[in-house]
Amino acid sequence: MTEAPLLRLLPFRQASSWNIKQLFSGPGCGGIHPARPLSDALTRRREAVCLEDAAEYTRITIRTNCGGVVVRDRLPGAKIKTKHQYRIHAGQLAVSKIDARNGAFGAVPPEAEGAVITGNFWVYDLCPQIARLDYLVRLLACPRFVQVWEACSHGSGNRLYLQEAQFLRSPVPFPPLSEQQALAQAFAAAEGRAGELDAQADALEAQAERSLLEALGVAERPEAPSSTQHTLLQTARFRSLTQWGYDKVEGRFPFRFTTYPPVSLEQAPQLCLELFRGKSPRYDPQGTQVVLNQRCNRKNEIQLQYAKPVSAAWLKRIAPERFTMPGDLLINSTGEGTLGRASLVGREQSGLFLDSHLLLLRLRTDLVNPCFFAHLFNSRLIQCQVEQLKGAQATKQTELGVENVRRIRFPLPPLEIQQTLGAQADRQAIQARQLRAQAVQLRAQAQQAFETAVFGCETP
Repeated sequence: MTEAPLLRLLPFRQASSWNIKQLFSGPGCGGIHPARPLSDALTRRREAVCLEDAAEYTRITIRTNCGGVVVRDRLPGAKIKTKHQYRIHAGQLAVSKIDARNGAFGAVPPEAEGAVITGNFWVYDLCPQIARLDYLVRLLACPRFVQVWEACSHGSGNRLYLQEAQFLRSPVPFPPLSEQQALAQAFAAAEGRAGELDAQADALEAQAERSLLEALGVAERPEAPSSTQHTLLQTARFRSLTQWGYDKVEGRFPFRFTTYPPVSLEQAPQLCLELFRGKSPRYDPQGTQVVLNQRCNRKNEIQLQYAKPVSAAWLKRIAPERFTMPGDLLINSTGEGTLGRASLVGREQSGLFLDSHLLLLRLRTDLVNPCFFAHLFNSRLIQCQVEQLKGAQATKQTELGVENVRRIRFPLPPLEIQQTLGAQADRQAIQARQLRAQAVQLRAQAQQAFETAVFGCETP
């Protein structure tokens, strides 16, 4: 291994700040292309505009995690409180000064031409003799550039603001324009192939769900015409009620059961051995044991890399039957967007405890096939009921309690049919995961190829 020299030299004109780490480990250091400050390629554009009440304006949002720039809405000026804003144009680079360190930047798309932004967003024109926009956006998204976004963002707490002058002084490599174009196009082609694989996985999962529900005789009710006039008094059968509330009555349930009558764990408690919520753990960074959380539960897949270490002494006080066993179902019980997500516990995930944001459902395997039930739980049939039954619907901290899980209705065919349907759904789920894994690998290879071509070495 080559030892780093004790003395390293840098031309004064390349010293963007008195920061040794940034000077010698930034994205422009040690590359195979000459580094230039971003200010050579970017010029801030401030096209002020005063919003008029009678005119309509397009607004944008910049997604984090390198999600790019998208149109947010189009509103009349009378509904926009901040009247002094700035107009932007397609082909500019847009940056959020608050969330730039979280990947909130991107190219302004054609549909956002003429949109308006507040002072929390910045836009830049590119010098066409130095940089291409597609190359620069990809370069700014490199893991190497994360340290630049962080080093140039200052403030207290989570409100860290990008320091523009420091950001524009950051040296980055700019290959010849022809090479920038080739690199960006190669990455875009790989991203396109990865996107096709993701689309195939989506289609496979959708087909698997349709096949499962069709085999169970579950059909969606046709939507009533919007012009239908309702009477002042409506009735519902008492035996059809699962919960008090106008939106909980049978007439608003969007599915019907044509083959197998629906049951629930509340109506048939013999189907269930255990159903409980986990406990808030005592975390310990030095702990040798881990506890599962809702981030581990990825829908039909449990990812142990997100489990957190806990105190072994605290864990010893938990009853043995509270730890996961093969065939258990983990269900996310809190959080908008993750609520109701379910996965089947395998041998490699057994013997683990779960925190208070997860529910554990242990079924009688002589009556219910766990694999079948896991796929059914993630289907529209049950996820629709999760939306209807969840608590705290006015907030983002939605909750799916144990009693509401017991109220969920589902068809239950004979065990042999459950096993056949579960195995079929599992095969399709495995195929979909393989497609997604190929997409992830393609993106990783494209990222590595881009960085090797730009920096001449692998990502540190």
